[in-house]
Amino acid sequence: MADSKARFQIRLSHGLLIGFGGLVLLAVATVLALGLWAARQNTITLLQDKGEATLAVVVARIADYLEPAEHQLIHLARQIEGGALDAADDAVLGRHLSGALAATPQVRALVFVRTDDSMLFALRREDGIDLQRLSIADQPLIVGAREAGRERLGLEWGELYRPDSLETSLLNLRYPIRREGVYLGLLAATVRVDTLSAALRQTAEALGGGAFVVYGDDKVLAHPRLVRALPGLGPERPLPTVADLGDARLAAMLAAARRVPADRFERDTGIRLLAHAGREIALLTERTTRYGETPWLVGVHLPAAALTDEVGRLRWAGLAGALVLLAALVVAWLFARGLNRPLGRLARAAEQVRAFTLAEVPVLPGSRFKEISSADEAFNAMVRGLRWFETYVPRHLVHRLVGQGDDVGLASEARELTVMFTDIAGFTALSERLSAEETAAFLNEHFALLATAIEAEGGTIDKFIGDSVMAFWGAPEAMADHAARACRAALAIRRAIEADNARRRTAGRAEIRVRIGLHGGPVVVGNIGAPGRINYTIVGDVVNTANRIESLGKDGEPYEVAIHASAATIDAAGPGVDARAVGVRTLPGRAGGVEVFAL
Repeated sequence: MADSKARFQIRLSHGLLIGFGGLVLLAVATVLALGLWAARQNTITLLQDKGEATLAVVVARIADYLEPAEHQLIHLARQIEGGALDAADDAVLGRHLSGALAATPQVRALVFVRTDDSMLFALRREDGIDLQRLSIADQPLIVGAREAGRERLGLEWGELYRPDSLETSLLNLRYPIRREGVYLGLLAATVRVDTLSAALRQTAEALGGGAFVVYGDDKVLAHPRLVRALPGLGPERPLPTVADLGDARLAAMLAAARRVPADRFERDTGIRLLAHAGREIALLTERTTRYGETPWLVGVHLPAAALTDEVGRLRWAGLAGALVLLAALVVAWLFARGLNRPLGRLARAAEQVRAFTLAEVPVLPGSRFKEISSADEAFNAMVRGLRWFETYVPRHLVHRLVGQGDDVGLASEARELTVMFTDIAGFTALSERLSAEETAAFLNEHFALLATAIEAEGGTIDKFIGDSVMAFWGAPEAMADHAARACRAALAIRRAIEADNARRRTAGRAEIRVRIGLHGGPVVVGNIGAPGRINYTIVGDVVNTANRIESLGKDGEPYEVAIHASAATIDAAGPGVDARAVGVRTLPGRAGGVEVFAL
């Protein structure tokens, strides 16, 4: 490496300040425009989500107010229809109506209108619950509602009404009751409207604004002014109109809700902006027929700044970005090229390291920029260390682990694998005739043959033990055909050894004989070892069994490569493996026998 310290150097921070933007800011001008467009889209989406979430809080509060009445009615209806509650027993039914009424303070009354023109009536009063049985023969409205129930199924919200005796209007909820197809009557509940206004006022104030509900075209169902009773209302006029309330802001908001969105912002976000009394208001509305045939318009209004500040910040960000870009372009191009060249060289070398083609990584020459030069020196030292590291750790294993994610293998796990052990028969006697250098060369050549066959079938070499190899299939990536792969690898080893022996005979060298054992089953696989020395390996009885099956090759007929596998391995490998049963064998250190096959 060139001696970069002898050159004139400047700090990278100074180079970045003066020159880095020169190469990139011409492109950044376009990127900035695209970025501002994307930021606007994100802001619009954010405002849309924020508006929907704000409105959803109010809609949910309405549901919290009204749905308990639905739940109580459904519960009572199912008990009657299922036979658990006798609708003809006034005492039993009355207790259930009173209990349901006590649990829902917004419900004023629960009634059951029978087909015999009687009605059991549970009414909430200031001093408790009044339970009465009444005749409805002279009340055509109630009789008509009961008869209409014959043609309907399930829960239904009816029209709003206001009795003479009450200072609030009521929503009514109905459920026709049938048992085994026979119509028994109509179960109904009435819900107060005034307390809904109070509940919505609290919710809207918590959001920093206000809320309202318009019933139909211009009747106001919920509004802060309806918390207290308004004069002039009655059965013929159960709700006030917007004009009756005298709220000019509500009138303006209702007009805004009915008009076509004024601009793209309103169309994209669903937020209506209007000015009233010198203030800008953000309006959110939702129309629903959830609670009857007459539509409700649910509205929430907030100070516009609560929802639109993000737009202002986006404008300022765009202006600031344009000014910074203009200032940077004046000086950026002067020094960018000198900075880009060493960074590009370092990036290309890093790509080669990532691909583990360490032999092709060039020595980086350094740079006039001090930090880049230091990075080059550290990079060169790292590559030298990785080349040593590559000697001891299988490259393909590292590739697999890296490819499967940062955390793969960190925690040990149970896995179904196939394990292989190989051993050279008579290696001790063979090594006694060789020098240390010849022994090492022989083993390296032998292990290269085995590794080629094992890795060609996706196997992982766990370790070299003297003249033996331990390998496995099924980790780190799962393999459905791990047993078949292991059998094919063993046969490939046989072919490689036979070809190598032919060359050895031609060269006048001694042939070698190899034993191979295969066994599969559940093992523990993962990083195992002490904090300072960890191996990605497997442990378990399957490993010991495979090792002992390999030793079976010491007995039997002469061979060049003896391959023995357990019945479990042959079964898992499937019909594609040609194997011959050699019987049940007793393995050292194991109780019982193992059925063994020869390949």
